[in-house]
Amino acid sequence: MTAVGLVRRPALIKEFHRELTLLGAILLCPVFAVAQLTARTSPWSYSAGAEAKETYDGNVFLQDHGNLARRHSMVTAVSPGVSGAYQESPAFKAALSYLLDASFYHDAPSESNLTHRGALNFSGQAADTTWEALNRAVWIDGSRQGPTFTSGGDVPAIGGIPLRDRRAALVCFNSFKATRTLGSWFVRPVFNSYVHDFRTEQHAQTGAYVGYENYMSRNEVSGGADVGFEAAQRLWVVLGYRYGHQHQGRLLGKSSPYSSDYQRPLAGVEGSPVDWAKFNLLIGPDIRAFAPGTQAGFDRNKLLLYFDGSLTLTPSRRDTLVLTVRRYEQPAFSSQSVYEDITYDFSWQRRFNERLTAGAGFNAHGGTWQAPARRNDWILTPSGMARWSFNKKLAGEVSFLYDKAESLIRNTQGREYTRPLLSASMKYSF
Repeated sequence: MTAVGLVRRPALIKEFHRELTLLGAILLCPVFAVAQLTARTSPWSYSAGAEAKETYDGNVFLQDHGNLARRHSMVTAVSPGVSGAYQESPAFKAALSYLLDASFYHDAPSESNLTHRGALNFSGQAADTTWEALNRAVWIDGSRQGPTFTSGGDVPAIGGIPLRDRRAALVCFNSFKATRTLGSWFVRPVFNSYVHDFRTEQHAQTGAYVGYENYMSRNEVSGGADVGFEAAQRLWVVLGYRYGHQHQGRLLGKSSPYSSDYQRPLAGVEGSPVDWAKFNLLIGPDIRAFAPGTQAGFDRNKLLLYFDGSLTLTPSRRDTLVLTVRRYEQPAFSSQSVYEDITYDFSWQRRFNERLTAGAGFNAHGGTWQAPARRNDWILTPSGMARWSFNKKLAGEVSFLYDKAESLIRNTQGREYTRPLLSASMKYSF
């Protein structure tokens, strides 16, 4: 396929509608059943809901140049979900949830997909120890063909994450941490894993596949511990350490030279010294050693900067402001390379009354590639939303965002794009 989304496929559309109808019926039967379970007479609790959203996507393929430039489409999305939780005592809690996101692109059928989201989480508190084990899985039932960019187009900034997240893949996230308080100290072992298994086809970029974007699977596993000291009331100074491994999959049968091991000595602060502020920050060097056989022009030993933090402010009962920052190295998903993923995100929400909530935000997402790759991208995104609660069960929301992607490498305008997204949705919760 040389031009994704240019050819309508009626058979695919009909199959999509049949699958959506069947899944909707399967889901909504238990949804209406559990909706009747309003009496909390046991350690079990249940909830269910459904959301319908209509979106105008002004640049479906994230292209301002080439064969797919500024293709737009209305997108209809239906998202039913169910969840349940068990808690008989503070020592143990379990929560299970499932959400189906069914998205249909009216003018770009190659982008229609069914995304299944499941979570199984455990947590508890006993004496001076709290713990949690979080497990999420995402199964994307989407196209097995990557997009193709020709006539001056290019793989968009940071690989085109919205395009990637509509295609066939299995993504898993797992984490564990336990915090043991010892007077003015705490000890916190941590573990994290991430698997991104793409189910898309790979093709050599020749002939009919010139400009084709391949996707490569990647995974990561890390572990370590933090030690904290209460320097002031509800303010902790933290020292930590992480050891991890990142792996990048094959491209057309060729092993990647960009798998690596890393060590991260960390220092930071966390806590809530005043009632209206809560924050955490860990920062430190990322000491990295890449696998033998790395391409010429790339240093197998790297010293990088890592940080991860957030700040939540509630200056009034009606206002919430959140700032998050993150910088870390990871394998790319659309080329055999590695890059630093950098995010600065700000959001504000104000609850005007029991019915109306509004907010605005700004996100700056950067990707800086290591040599010999030449790519340095930024995506700047202002956004806004307003939500009206008709009652405790029914709410409507309108939102917008505007992506402006820029490449800091000369003569790479094909990576740049602008994209408006306008959405309106209704959500009902049981």
